[in-house]
Amino acid sequence: MTHPRRLIVLGVLALTGVGASAHAQAPINSNVALQPSRGGLIIRQQFRYAEAEQSTSMGNMDIELASSITTLAYGISDKVTLIVDMPFILFRRIENKTTGSDDTDSGVADLRLLTKVRLYRNDFGPTDTTRLDLIGGFKFPTGSDKFSSDSTDPIIGSVISHIQGRHALNADALWNFNTNGGDQGDDMLKYDMAYIYRLTPSTYASSKPIALFGSMELNGLYETNSDHEIFLSPGLQYVTTRWIAEATVQLPVWQDLSYRVERDFIVGFGFRVQF
Repeated sequence: MTHPRRLIVLGVLALTGVGASAHAQAPINSNVALQPSRGGLIIRQQFRYAEAEQSTSMGNMDIELASSITTLAYGISDKVTLIVDMPFILFRRIENKTTGSDDTDSGVADLRLLTKVRLYRNDFGPTDTTRLDLIGGFKFPTGSDKFSSDSTDPIIGSVISHIQGRHALNADALWNFNTNGGDQGDDMLKYDMAYIYRLTPSTYASSKPIALFGSMELNGLYETNSDHEIFLSPGLQYVTTRWIAEATVQLPVWQDLSYRVERDFIVGFGFRVQF
């Protein structure tokens, strides 16, 4: 059976993109190569609900997981951003349909501290741009007993974003080195591809800088124990100059899992505010 702490760490990592941006045309479940300006602060709050199932020698498990993650992104300079991810497990319910047991708990998961560094930028229009960022940092064992991996894990990756007119494309990959030994010692690769389209307006107007965006993402998570899953994730965003409200659904399109639970679906919603 998957260790409970491992379930939560993987769940939080897979359900959320690292970092945030209050810029328009930023995906919901993926990273984006857009950063706040020097001294700018972005606060992002996300809520996720997932249902999963797993069959083990201990019985057939039905699992519900509700989580939140608060992200702070601060612009140290125009090329460097400091990102803090603070996840919390609102509740995790595990029902063993074989034995009839039903356990519910909650707690704090492990904190992540990341730095995003601009490697390339080409602005070829008022809102058109191509940018490439490097991402690096650590996940620290700050979570409560049941929701911590008990290891300090390096994270390294990159993200590229291309915005042109009403269209935006993003791709990212993050590698998590799991330094814990035993059955929790697998490294993880999280990768995403996203397409975002401005549904309305067809062109921005200074008198009404409000827009509605639709998005479609592929979100993947691979482990060195050969566990691999991919989600198809449509989303919708209401964007103003200062804040964004967003919602998404994630549906599995590929699951080859031996050590991790199979999630049936994920529902997420949240907001971002830029200061």
